[in-house]
Amino acid sequence: MKDKTLTYLDYFKLIELIKGYSNTPYIDDALPDIKPLYDIREIEERQGKIEALMDVIRWDGPLPLSGIPDIRDILKKLSVKNMCLEAGELLMLSDFLRATEGIGGFLRRAHAKSGYGDSIIDGLKPIPQISTRVTRTINGEGLIEDTASYELSRIRSDLFLLRERIKRQLEKIMARESVNQVVQDTYIAIRNGRYVIPLKPNFNQFLKGIVHDYSHTLKTSFVEPLESVEMNNSINMLQEEEREEERRLLTELTDFIRTHTQEIERQLLLVKEIDLYHAFALFSIDFSCVRPKVTEGGAIYIRKAYNPFILISKREQAVPIDIEMDEEKKAMIISGPNAGGKTAALKTIGLISLMAKTGLFIPASGIPRVPIYKHVFALIGDEQDISTDLSSFTAHMMAIKDIYEKAEGGDLILVDEIGGGTEPQEASAISMAIIDAFVEKGCRIVVTTHLNLLKAYGYKNPFAINVATAFDTETKRPLYRLTYGMAGYSNAIHVAKGIAMPEGIIEKSYTYLDKQELMLNELVASLESAKRKVEEELKDIEEKKKEIKRRLEIIDSMKKEHLRRFELRCSEKILELEAQLEEIKREAESADREALKKGMERVKVLKKRYVKKEEGKEEEIKIGDYVDVKNMGMYGQVVDIEKDGQTYDVLVGNMRIKVKKEYLRKTAKPKVYKTPGYNIKPPEGEKTFEEERDIPELNIIGLRVDEAIKELDRFVDKAVVQGVQKIRVIHGIGTGRLMGAVKDRLEKARYVDRIESRGGVTVVNLR
Repeated sequence: MKDKTLTYLDYFKLIELIKGYSNTPYIDDALPDIKPLYDIREIEERQGKIEALMDVIRWDGPLPLSGIPDIRDILKKLSVKNMCLEAGELLMLSDFLRATEGIGGFLRRAHAKSGYGDSIIDGLKPIPQISTRVTRTINGEGLIEDTASYELSRIRSDLFLLRERIKRQLEKIMARESVNQVVQDTYIAIRNGRYVIPLKPNFNQFLKGIVHDYSHTLKTSFVEPLESVEMNNSINMLQEEEREEERRLLTELTDFIRTHTQEIERQLLLVKEIDLYHAFALFSIDFSCVRPKVTEGGAIYIRKAYNPFILISKREQAVPIDIEMDEEKKAMIISGPNAGGKTAALKTIGLISLMAKTGLFIPASGIPRVPIYKHVFALIGDEQDISTDLSSFTAHMMAIKDIYEKAEGGDLILVDEIGGGTEPQEASAISMAIIDAFVEKGCRIVVTTHLNLLKAYGYKNPFAINVATAFDTETKRPLYRLTYGMAGYSNAIHVAKGIAMPEGIIEKSYTYLDKQELMLNELVASLESAKRKVEEELKDIEEKKKEIKRRLEIIDSMKKEHLRRFELRCSEKILELEAQLEEIKREAESADREALKKGMERVKVLKKRYVKKEEGKEEEIKIGDYVDVKNMGMYGQVVDIEKDGQTYDVLVGNMRIKVKKEYLRKTAKPKVYKTPGYNIKPPEGEKTFEEERDIPELNIIGLRVDEAIKELDRFVDKAVVQGVQKIRVIHGIGTGRLMGAVKDRLEKARYVDRIESRGGVTVVNLR
């Protein structure tokens, strides 16, 4: 893939844009390796890493990558034998390792880490011994601590005493009456590493000493008295010992770190990779990108695709395009007016394809499908080269010839204004031949054009598709959308009208326009207008179909509910009758047995006819299950089971009742909100369970109060982070202690807007 194509499609600009999302100085090392890939497994691996970091960022925020020092030169020095690191360099190395520990700790605490996050944690293994030794030796200002060694502590102590002694000695000399009259100032200075006093130039007759420096005006001599020479010499010797001891400590620490060079280099490589994929993830979130499904060949299908640079320049005014090309379609011919978005659409198709091929997420909607082309070749703009004395058309043809010779099949070819710069009839002929040649070679080709014969070619060939850039015929403005199956018309005269070209020129232009050309333009315009109306009507029909389907579902649901209630009432009546007959049987065993037998037979017939039998083996009912209470005609939820295993505590609305097992039937979670008794519709303003089925739910029945509150806090925090507006907490009624604790906690929570209790369930609206 030539760099010229990448330049045409703004690929290098995209990489520079992503570079701005980096937080470390290492991005320049990583970005040059980011090029379009050829292996789908590699592409999906890169996508997986980006997705993993996007999840972490959405849940826990960006990784702590800012402020990581650049240690590349330090590692180069470590690779040189006997090279000693300076104190500041050792401190930077320690800061780098602490930063990597911080990244690992952040990911360990992250809520949404995946396999890639775990691999980062494994790779960023702490080396605490380095930071410990560096901190023990060097302070935060980059100076070696007195406590770094006993010898250094002794030397610095002796130095301190000597310096104090020489200062006192020099102060006494300056205070002498004979010397005082030649003292220029009262301070003690250091020149050439020796303690001196400022005297007037004529000091020689009052004090014997060595001049080490003069002031700029030559009015002050900095003099070392002869009597302090020996003490200055001692100080210099101790200072040299101090430097040697400091060098020994730095060398020892450098040699120790050198044994861990490979571990540090591995961490550096991992930090470079993390920063790169972190930048990709931040870019993807910022531009609302989605993960495309990459395929070997096949159709390309992308909904609401944006070109990132159009988004940057136009912001809210940017219009997305749909990119669709079935597997059997090999050529796409985009036509339409000038400044109608043809070139922008072509560049968007090319850049989106390159982004998918690189393993990046793309600014689009849904789950895009993008085939991975072997190569992408683009020809956009004027190829004319003045130095070669070529015309625009000749340069254009040479560029296409160059692409054709490089194409291998399975490539994507993008040509802007194919055949431009020459007579339309011949331009159309050569353009159609070029498209044929690339299709026969096994490539896909997308071109933009104003040539009417090329639009006819798109209608005629089954492997080609015409695409028009939409144009509002009333306002005479481009809509920057793509209309598939239609050819656009150039509309040059309308454009001229739109910029207030003199009316005489407009009228004259129509007289020069070929009648067939004019008819074709008008036909294309009318077809486009008719298609737009049909699409609007189809959209309206589709909306009505959805509304009818929704109403039928409501009717079906109501029908099932009425049937269920009818069957339930029948079952209740028969069970009640059977119970009464059993009682009569016990009280009147000596009565007319024949009449009693006939009555029992009749009950059996009625029971067989009306009582709905349970099919299959009896289901186990557990705490938390939803059940039908057959002898009450209500729904409920099991909140406790008695020790005998045959009696269940069931929460029905706001009531907690005990029910024998034979009167319970396990059921699915109710689709209709149920209150005590027999309400079918929910109270005014409340949603049904069917409408609230997507609300996140937390069940804390059976937990201790402290455990339940911890789970509640964690659940609310996650919901707030994810932007959830409403949650449901199932706590039951019981003694009321847990229900009260939940209510108190939610009323004090800063992110809670409103709470609404429904018996053993509390619905929470979040801010």
